[in-house]
Amino acid sequence: MEQPNYWQRLARKRMTRRDLLAAGGVTALGGAAALIVGCGSGGNGGNGNGATRTPRTPGPAGSPTAGGTITIGRSFNVSGIDPHIDLTGLDIDSLLYSYLYGWNQIKETPMFNNLAATFEQPDPEHLEFILTLNPGFIIQPNGPGAGEEMTSHDCKASFIRRGTSITAPDKRYPKRIGKDAAAMDAALKTPDLRTLSFTLSRPFVPAIREMANATWAMVPEKVIDKYLSLSQKGFGSGPFMLEEFRGSERVVLKRHPNYVLTPRPWMDQINYIIITENSSLLAAFESGQHDVNGAFLRKDDAEELTDRGDFVVTKTPSLFYPVIHMKMKPPFDDLRVRKAIDLALDRDEFIAGLQDGEGNYNGPIQWPQFQWALPQDELRAFYKPNPEQAKQLLADAGYPEGFDAKMKLPKLTGVNIISDTASVIKDQLKRVGINLALDEVELGAFIGSVLLSGNFEMVFFPNLPYDEPDRPLSFYHSLGVTGAGNWTNYNNPELDKLINAQAEEFDFEKRKKIIFDAQRMILNEHGPQLTITGGHGYTAHWNYVHFPFEQGEEPPANVAPFGVDIWTEKS
Repeated sequence: MEQPNYWQRLARKRMTRRDLLAAGGVTALGGAAALIVGCGSGGNGGNGNGATRTPRTPGPAGSPTAGGTITIGRSFNVSGIDPHIDLTGLDIDSLLYSYLYGWNQIKETPMFNNLAATFEQPDPEHLEFILTLNPGFIIQPNGPGAGEEMTSHDCKASFIRRGTSITAPDKRYPKRIGKDAAAMDAALKTPDLRTLSFTLSRPFVPAIREMANATWAMVPEKVIDKYLSLSQKGFGSGPFMLEEFRGSERVVLKRHPNYVLTPRPWMDQINYIIITENSSLLAAFESGQHDVNGAFLRKDDAEELTDRGDFVVTKTPSLFYPVIHMKMKPPFDDLRVRKAIDLALDRDEFIAGLQDGEGNYNGPIQWPQFQWALPQDELRAFYKPNPEQAKQLLADAGYPEGFDAKMKLPKLTGVNIISDTASVIKDQLKRVGINLALDEVELGAFIGSVLLSGNFEMVFFPNLPYDEPDRPLSFYHSLGVTGAGNWTNYNNPELDKLINAQAEEFDFEKRKKIIFDAQRMILNEHGPQLTITGGHGYTAHWNYVHFPFEQGEEPPANVAPFGVDIWTEKS
């Protein structure tokens, strides 16, 4: 059977502007609750609030209808919508900005439905990248560069900003383009307005996936030049424009009047309403105040909605995975202590009590990454709870009475699953004499002042949903996800070699073996990151709201960017 190989499949991919304009309407994300990840696209003309809107005519019965508004519920605040820096508004960013291309998570291949028309790698070492851009992606009204067409210069400026911002996520890839802004500026070539090219210093297998990530928005150069921060502003070339931003209350988006795929997008307006109390948020959805659910759904909630018959409900494996990080200083720099903590954790209790009996064990790579995750039988055999052995290990390490520690976690009002999971961790560790004080920190401060600064003894959080194995492995690398050092001060040169090797191995089977070897090494180190079990996620929307495909389904071949083809039967 033919195995996936990015570079065999991507030798030359092309979608012309004619193909793009003719593409059947599909969002780059399935389902109603396509939060956190997605791709936007470019626009077409306009010079302010008075821009002429192309008339739109509803199609025949059953086909998309132009106009209308949908309201999406949200259970947590939008701390910012800067696509290169903020992580809580990536679903909104994906509607405001162009991206090079989308990503088919089922086939693990790019979807050339956006700004890039052609992608080529002519050299046998896969170091050279040549991207040719589609014309017609016009910057939205009201901001710098309004009415101008997106060019390779905008892409270059975005690459530099994304790759060098202090708080931007994962820099393992951009550092292979250039170690700093000056080096990236020299490496990124723009021979004409439609071409962007560069050469990596070393191969990087995840590069193709990385450029489809929601943090790789293409922001107009004039916007970058004018605004240091875009956390409360948005001027892109995607299908929607920012009308109002109140991150703790609501975010309102209006249709880009001259979008490149006109007469699409079909929707006139998309509202995000924030209600941080989960039961209130769910009640608002069930009563029809929200068209798309944003509340956390348990299995019984999903079953009740399904039984009513008014909703489309989907269930998919959750790529979010709960993790504990430990700082490599006493007592956690002692392998015996870390192993004791691992032995104190009863992962079946998490599955039964918090995941409705539907969860699976996570290794260093979470279980829904089916081809990269370690087999369930191996993980279940390894993670056998043994409190008595844990107590003996603590005694051997000099802690016969246990010890006290503080574990920090993000505070998301109304999203109880995080604090509930932390409470189970606390209860289980108490059985072996480890007494945890839980310290909830507001999400923005948690990211900036706890995680990125390494300001913790222990920390617990649900890590983001990665579908490329390099990202979760990079947390264990001595250079971390930023390329400047990890949060835990963990250093294992042999593990670094394996993580580096898998990132440069293009043969699928060889890469898989390296990734399995790395994970098994991590298991026996019992940290510095311990993964808890992962469950499923449920999404729901009213059946009068139409998404071209639902979460977990494979997108059709002619896929349009996120949000373009959402439509509602309600005017």
